[in-house]
Amino acid sequence: MIPPVKNPFLASKRRPIVVGHRGVPRLHQENSLAGFRRARSLGIQAVELDVRLTADGRPVVLHDSNLARLTGSSANVADLTWDQLSRLRVSRELPMGLDARGVPVIVRYDREEPFSLFEEILAEIAGALIINVELKIDLPRFWRTDVGAVVAGLIADAGLEDRVIVTSFDPRMLVAARRARPRLATGFCFDDTMLDFAGLVLDRLPELPFELAPHHQPRRGHNARRLLNRLLESDIAGRLFGTRLVGAEHTLVGHQTVRTLHHHGVAIGTHTLFPLGSTAGKRIAATADTIAEVERLVDLGVDWIESDDPERLLQLID
Repeated sequence: MIPPVKNPFLASKRRPIVVGHRGVPRLHQENSLAGFRRARSLGIQAVELDVRLTADGRPVVLHDSNLARLTGSSANVADLTWDQLSRLRVSRELPMGLDARGVPVIVRYDREEPFSLFEEILAEIAGALIINVELKIDLPRFWRTDVGAVVAGLIADAGLEDRVIVTSFDPRMLVAARRARPRLATGFCFDDTMLDFAGLVLDRLPELPFELAPHHQPRRGHNARRLLNRLLESDIAGRLFGTRLVGAEHTLVGHQTVRTLHHHGVAIGTHTLFPLGSTAGKRIAATADTIAEVERLVDLGVDWIESDDPERLLQLID
């Protein structure tokens, strides 16, 4: 079992923590201060937010490396100073990719919203909300990992190491964050398509004897999914990078996954239920928008669940 700790994400719990994915994106633009404030007013306990660096090294809270979807500008965040970025606004109409049926989604809001610095968000909400900070991979500057140390320093300086976790799909950033602040709780993120590039090769092998989540039947590419599940539950990231938690696509998580990770003192959270759409272009699992999947994850004992509709999720879990 997970030992008693101060950080709520890592502590043993009766029910999963509900996490607003990028705030409350059904009501306010993703990663906006307005969305985080709404999460607080709705009684949501936690939010997830994304951080990347501007050209002058300022940590800003936004998801995309390019601003086309969010603002209509073709600029990359990494090429703009904070002064330049602060003059732009997140549009009232945001494309959110495709829903689970493959239909394009556009969400409309009441007004435009400004971008925020990470330290501004911390000062505003960290006293009321616990936070999952995802460090974004910056393709124009792929070799740079300094966002890890910058974010870790701001969290520690604000005295919030027991209220914040730092996650990423890039383990180098997690290593940089832990080197800067060893007390910080970090976690590697798993996407269920991470090994799809090797799917054709893995499918030539006999069926691997590893667990799949029960609603995933054997199909083309299923060996990649089985191997990924095995890597997840073995906590290979923890042993290699010193992480204390994992964030995983809900489609990868089964009974053995949670049982094994908790036995080794590793917390596990899942993403993303009741999604608005897939901004990354990947296909959304049909189960992501079902009450049955919520009930399954609660029964498994996951530590937190991220959702684009945290208000609905909170009603189901409470």
